[in-house]
Amino acid sequence: MRVAIALAKNDEGKVYPGPFGHAPRFAIYEVGEGGRIDLLEVRENPYAAMEGGRKHELMRELLKDVDLRVGARFGHGGSMGAFPMADRLEVGPVSVAEALEKVRAR
Repeated sequence: MRVAIALAKNDEGKVYPGPFGHAPRFAIYEVGEGGRIDLLEVRENPYAAMEGGRKHELMRELLKDVDLRVGARFGHGGSMGAFPMADRLEVGPVSVAEALEKVRAR
């Protein structure tokens, strides 16, 4: 399973505290057999500052190779966000290590 974790602006060890789609970058992990987790890449989010319009469509395209999106929270301003509830995990403003533990426990 491939996982994207929203990374904080100035600390890649923390989950971005705002809405998932506003994170400046995402850590992409592969979760394998026995709970093994490997970092594959850190992907920039060129749509972080974008509001409305095609943002949801563009975010889905950016993360189309990811099975689970992990963030502090999803959606804002009455929006439920770009991704179905089943494809995301809301963890709050925690460390990336804590977020990965929640992924393992899922």
